[in-house]
Amino acid sequence: MLNIIRIEWLKVKNYRTFWILLILAIIVIPASNMIVADVVSRIPKQATDLLGKNFYDFPVVWQTVANVNSFTSVIFGLLLVTLVTNEFSYKTHRQQVIDGWERMDLVLSKVFWVVALSLIAFVVSFITAIAFGTAYSAFNFSFEGVQFLFFYFLQVLVSLSLALLLGMFIKRSGLATVIYLGYAMVLEQLLTVGVKHFFGPIGGLLPLQAGDELLPFPVVDKVLPSSADYGHGVYEITIILYIALFIGITCRRMLKVDY
Repeated sequence: MLNIIRIEWLKVKNYRTFWILLILAIIVIPASNMIVADVVSRIPKQATDLLGKNFYDFPVVWQTVANVNSFTSVIFGLLLVTLVTNEFSYKTHRQQVIDGWERMDLVLSKVFWVVALSLIAFVVSFITAIAFGTAYSAFNFSFEGVQFLFFYFLQVLVSLSLALLLGMFIKRSGLATVIYLGYAMVLEQLLTVGVKHFFGPIGGLLPLQAGDELLPFPVVDKVLPSSADYGHGVYEITIILYIALFIGITCRRMLKVDY
């Protein structure tokens, strides 16, 4: 595995597009929270008193950061789609097989990026939550509610697993990017609404929607009923099953496809 990681590092070390997208994805996490924090600071004090706490108070800050960042995780998906489709565009996957790699090594090299990018998103979000909580909170530091960042980690994992699957099947960067963005930003939202309307709460168990159900915007439940139809455990198990399914299909594809 260390050899796989070393080779993956050599691939991206001088790859400008990779670093631009990665830096953008990292910057967007605190930047989007800065925008939300600025908007929140303009809310009249009477309104925040009614809600009970500021959105960036401890321990609510963990949920706020996780919710805000869930809208930006698609950037990490675009980065993964680019990495995966480049393997086919530049025929590096074929050359690695010729050089002695097993096909499973090719899958593991991309699963590595699924996990690595998800961890980067999690760590940056964790630091962002601490920084914004320290700067804005009127309450003492608390880890209560930190589980929402782990829910966010699962959401990024399933989103990147889907990006991996699409990249492996479609192979063309432009088309894979369009389909990934179309599904993540439009199609699944429409499917969720349709399935919930005709079949009930099962519509909340679609891959990306399950992550969204775990990450409602904090404090709003004081004025609006929760949209979640199942307990956290159901959504967590659903996401884990989707991750296993997407990676399993990807493995089968790579082991069977003709180069």
